[in-house]
Amino acid sequence: MSEPQPYVHAATATDAAQWLGQLDGAAMIAVDTETNGWDPYRDRLRLVQLAAGPSLPVLVLDAERVDPAVLAPVLGDTGVLKVFHHGSFDLRFLAASGVAVRRVADTMLAQQLLDGGEKTTTGIGLAGIASFRLGMQLDKSVRESFGKGGGFTEAQLRYAADDAVATFGVFSQQWRELVGHGLTKVAQLEFAALPVLADLQLRGMAFDAPRWASVVGALEADLPELEAAVQEALVTEDSPQTLLGPEPVNLDSPEQLLAALHRLGIDLPTTREVALRDHREHPAVAALLEYRQVSKVTSNWGGDWAQRVVHPVTGRIHPDWRQIVGTGRIACSDPNLLQVPKDAHYRACFGGAPGRALVVADYSQQELRILAAVSGDEALTEVFRRGGDLHRTTAAMAFGSREDDVTPAQRIAAKALNFGLMYGMGAPGFARATGMDLPQAQTAMERYFAAFPRVADWLAEAEAAGRRSGRVRTALGRIRKVDPSQGSIVTLARNAPIQGAGADMTKLALAEVDRRLAERFGGGLGGNGLGGGAGRAGGWNGPVRRDGLVLVVHDELVAEVPAEHGEEAAALVTEGMLAAARELLGDVPAEVDASVSPRWGTLEPGGLPRR
Repeated sequence: MSEPQPYVHAATATDAAQWLGQLDGAAMIAVDTETNGWDPYRDRLRLVQLAAGPSLPVLVLDAERVDPAVLAPVLGDTGVLKVFHHGSFDLRFLAASGVAVRRVADTMLAQQLLDGGEKTTTGIGLAGIASFRLGMQLDKSVRESFGKGGGFTEAQLRYAADDAVATFGVFSQQWRELVGHGLTKVAQLEFAALPVLADLQLRGMAFDAPRWASVVGALEADLPELEAAVQEALVTEDSPQTLLGPEPVNLDSPEQLLAALHRLGIDLPTTREVALRDHREHPAVAALLEYRQVSKVTSNWGGDWAQRVVHPVTGRIHPDWRQIVGTGRIACSDPNLLQVPKDAHYRACFGGAPGRALVVADYSQQELRILAAVSGDEALTEVFRRGGDLHRTTAAMAFGSREDDVTPAQRIAAKALNFGLMYGMGAPGFARATGMDLPQAQTAMERYFAAFPRVADWLAEAEAAGRRSGRVRTALGRIRKVDPSQGSIVTLARNAPIQGAGADMTKLALAEVDRRLAERFGGGLGGNGLGGGAGRAGGWNGPVRRDGLVLVVHDELVAEVPAEHGEEAAALVTEGMLAAARELLGDVPAEVDASVSPRWGTLEPGGLPRR
């Protein structure tokens, strides 16, 4: 193993300036940080490390003694690529210290792209990747010692320097592989989205905890009554008895539920909702479905959830965002705002800061428009060009009627067909979803494919490609490896390119929208600069600009802006989303639905959530 790369422990601004003076037009540097915790609002930056390749010692800046702003010229220089590993963390701490970083790349994201959504033994942590690629051993146990404070030991400084060296070496390899695998376009869009998501996480989202507690608390109060209704509806003459009457059914036990439903003449293979829905007209099943819906909300979002998720410093919610999951989508946790029920009563609890407004914008039928673009089906494209109702048009074709004569039930069935085909749905599945008999479902699907012949060809080609090569791609090159152990080849091969392209479009939109909002309302922490001391918003006086994106839910973006500029911001958000869509859809027109309101959900006065 080669000797460790030398480092400079910069304890004065002069030390840092001398190192920076030796960069001499470096095209790329690796950047890493060490902190005393994980929260940029309560913890502090301790070290900042910069590596510029093997010819120059690593800079290990002592942020306890030297203002990290001394690094601002190089970190803000768009002529120099800054490479991080899990850069969202570092970008947020640097922003909290007043340092903007422009033009970034990330070794964790690069590895996820190269792995094609597949979990590998190497993993996506820097230690595993560096060991596999470089033969470097990084002792991550040293990381925990930075929380203790005090002076820095040789072991800590060596560890910090090695992290930056590893990041530089790993990315040097990864970029060659990204080029070789045709992944540069999708890598660039991921790198452009990274600072926007870091900004979004640091900004957080306003949250009305008392309103939430009231809404969910009312459901918690209803739960015993709903459970009693289920128990009563399940009672038959054959129900097991106790001294006090019928023995209650454990509603969390599939075996007991199946037995109770059998006594009612309902024989099911499972108690999952997809099976229960076919019998929802039965009073016992209807009561069970309602109970489960309320129980799920209260178990996931009840109790002290509202108090636990609010940050004690900002008074806002700051989920942990994950940039690439599955087919490439964005996800979040702690809390998972993507699973907040869609009912306006719940969503109205988000936002509401005085003098502020939320722009809520989403792509209309994003995945169906992508299907039209990738398949090149002219008939499907024409429906979107003329602004038609695709589901009504599909229903007319599938059921052999005029569009004006399509019934609501037929439109619902056509909607199931339009979306179901991308998930590998066949005639039996279509029949189950719509209540048709199998011959009717088969006929409807045949008419659909006769009307949209290139869609049929593309679905077949995607499936064949998945079987042949074990992977599929989006139009921008994102790879998704097709693993039969994760589900049907048909479903994965058809859906991954469509859903992955939707993720690509949304991430392009993040960058396009953020740039427009930053130009209008002030810089951001990553791609567009930092506006420090931004004032108060819902009890928050944070280091990043107040105005900008606060939430992304698949094909929906939510931005927070001054209330008086809501309509102007909505136009900017729409413009950015349409610009992103054009890169993927080409001649297929995109449509964005945007609204402005104080909260995420618009609520009529009074009332409780629909159950």
